[in-house]
Amino acid sequence: MKNSITLIVILLILFSLSCERDITSHSSIMSIQISDYLLPGYFVTALSFDSREAAWIGTFKQGLIKYDGSATFYNSTNSSLPDSIIIWDIAVDKTDNVWIASDVGLIKYDNDDFNVYNTSNSPIPEDIVWSIAVDQNNVLWFACCRFRQGGLVKFDGKKWTVYTPENSAMPFHSVRDVAVDGRNNVWLTMSETIGSACVIKISGDNWKIYDEDDFGFAPYYFRDLTVDKENNIYASLDYGLSSCYDVTRPNIVEYDGSGWRVNNPADENGESLGYVGKMATDLHGHLWASLYSKKGASLAFYNGIKWIYNNPDVPLDWSSEIAVDQSNTVWVGTGSGIYLIK
Repeated sequence: MKNSITLIVILLILFSLSCERDITSHSSIMSIQISDYLLPGYFVTALSFDSREAAWIGTFKQGLIKYDGSATFYNSTNSSLPDSIIIWDIAVDKTDNVWIASDVGLIKYDNDDFNVYNTSNSPIPEDIVWSIAVDQNNVLWFACCRFRQGGLVKFDGKKWTVYTPENSAMPFHSVRDVAVDGRNNVWLTMSETIGSACVIKISGDNWKIYDEDDFGFAPYYFRDLTVDKENNIYASLDYGLSSCYDVTRPNIVEYDGSGWRVNNPADENGESLGYVGKMATDLHGHLWASLYSKKGASLAFYNGIKWIYNNPDVPLDWSSEIAVDQSNTVWVGTGSGIYLIK
């Protein structure tokens, strides 16, 4: 009997030490260090990666860039893309087709040519596409809307389905961001006007709307959306239209499957690090966020315990996009190039 008790105690101690090692390993990154800087002078607006680990980079009126150790530039000189194009988002599907959300419509690049889908040659409701995501069945979901017009579009390669308040549970037209979780649920952030904001989960034919009753407050205006490896959902609030500077307001809401909570980026003293812009999650489940306050632009990530933020000495502009590649390198797109954090 004593031997059995001794064995149980030893096993409990070993399990405890193992848990401590896991926590330490998971939270071992205690600072943010820039390891490389790419494409100086380019205003980066979108980032995605194909199966060969090439990065596809969208810009503000500077074309499309493929980066696989060297850069290939697509613009009016070597493609059908106009020089004035604004690329808002990029998604790569399971067969490495590159889908581009832009101000001229939805664009598909299939390693042969660029095909543009707009209101003149397809059922999409608007000529502007804001956000795009590919689900596990290789079906495309994208936000194709403007104020009180358009909505969400689903495209399986053959059939177009347009969702609006007139034919779905959507409370209004304006979809701000689209994401797909590991269970193939489609998530939307929606904001039509100030104070009319919600998050929607689409599971097959079922639409679930999360609003102020679920959040515990009335959201001002939603912005970005991301999902981690545990299928936790993160949505950021946008206060760009507010004349009141108050970074203590809810900046990120997080959903763990059972309920929503506010997870504001804060320093070791609990002081807010600023307004949140773009977000992404890495392969370890860390949540990354671009921030802006009266002190300037910064970058931070949440390691499950606390927020780690970059040293003011690290040169970092306002982040217009964040993405993580298959090697867990964080790509931070700015108005003047890309910073890599390995």
